[in-house]
Amino acid sequence: METQVPRELPIVGGHLALDFANTVDDPDGPARHDHIATYPDLLRWAVRVGVLSPGVLERVPSVRPRAAATVLARAHALRDTINTTFAEPSAAPHHWPELRPYAVEALAHSELVEAGDGYELGWPETGDPGAVLWPIANAAADLLTAPELGRVKRCGGCPWLFVDRSKNGSRRWCAMNDCGTHEKITRYVARRAARRQSGRG
Repeated sequence: METQVPRELPIVGGHLALDFANTVDDPDGPARHDHIATYPDLLRWAVRVGVLSPGVLERVPSVRPRAAATVLARAHALRDTINTTFAEPSAAPHHWPELRPYAVEALAHSELVEAGDGYELGWPETGDPGAVLWPIANAAADLLTAPELGRVKRCGGCPWLFVDRSKNGSRRWCAMNDCGTHEKITRYVARRAARRQSGRG
């Protein structure tokens, strides 16, 4: 029996915290695949989205299994918290106590780095295996107080989250060539079936 190779995870959330929330493919379906199921998976994803530099992957063998397992468990808990917090932005204050400890830890390890004419928060390269979570937690906290919070939506075809940056705020899908196409095909098949039943197909 062949093992199906999972697809490369689409990055469609439009925001670091939401992209992290969307790291489970087909979360409620038969093709469910967790793209950060292991600690190395988590680091590879972080490198891909620019949270970590590629050189950090060379340090994976030196991370103790127990430490890696602890960070992975916290990553999954943070992902669940982000999904819960942003599923209904209007209820975000209720879920802030769950997200706050991650944000506090991120801020405690941050430093100011130059960015254009000013500064922004940054995180130095460190041997702490949990450092990968700091920029993600900080991004989630920032989104809670950003004007874009009101544009956070859940896809009409799957449970993924995204920021709707369309001019009229009418975007419905995480990706038109994925969930949008699937919805169009579903409607087309339904119309064809209806026509056949009525004798017009």
